Amino acid sequence: MTSVCLITGASSGIGRELALHYAANGWTVYAVARSADKLHELAQNPAIRALPLDLTDNTALQSTARQLADDGVVLDLLLLNAGTCEYVDASNLDLTAFERTFAINFHAVVAATKYFMPLLKASLTPQLAIVSSMAYFFPFTRSEAYGASKAAVSYFVDSLRVDLAGSGIHISLIEPGFVDTPLTQKNDFAMPFLVPVTQAASRIYTALAKGKSRIRFPRRLSLLLKLLSLLPYDLRNSVAKRMKQ
Repeated sequence: MTSVCLITGASSGIGRELALHYAANGWTVYAVARSADKLHELAQNPAIRALPLDLTDNTALQSTARQLADDGVVLDLLLLNAGTCEYVDASNLDLTAFERTFAINFHAVVAATKYFMPLLKASLTPQLAIVSSMAYFFPFTRSEAYGASKAAVSYFVDSLRVDLAGSGIHISLIEPGFVDTPLTQKNDFAMPFLVPVTQAASRIYTALAKGKSRIRFPRRLSLLLKLLSLLPYDLRNSVAKRMKQ
């Protein structure tokens, strides 16, 4: 039987590459994103089915999940990847930027987990994978909204794994560093160890196939940030301030 996955944020970046990667490896892919035009272009691939959906609309999310269930869809993998990034000015915090960032990066992840996870129950090998980021490992400048939202996601996944132990659902947390996507291409600063998006998708696919519970790459950035986190608190903050300049 063909394996089935649902991928959010599938219209561009990591999500798009993952959809193509899974389709190329024989999976049926339900591709979710707000951009209907980009999704329908992606769905020219016969293995990919477009699901235009605003993940911040809980009513639409619930309706879509119910329709999939009524159609008899069983997911083997639910991969929640959709996300955004907005930088903020600490001297005049933009509350709406925080609301927008948390709406898609965190609240939508929780809602998608709630409504789509039941579609995993009939699978013999159910897997839930959620994309966070290494951003929260270190206090980067202007990242108050983005980093905080990703910290929330990672904690949510780790806590969820504890509470769903014994459910049969394998949960994977994906925490990439900088990946070359339309989102990161807007950045106006150096991004160390930048990973091509095709390589990122391949790494995620391989790691999920191996059943990895936590996926972090590139390793060099992960090790660097871990080392920085071991510094005394005040020294770590001093390093962060120097990096801002």
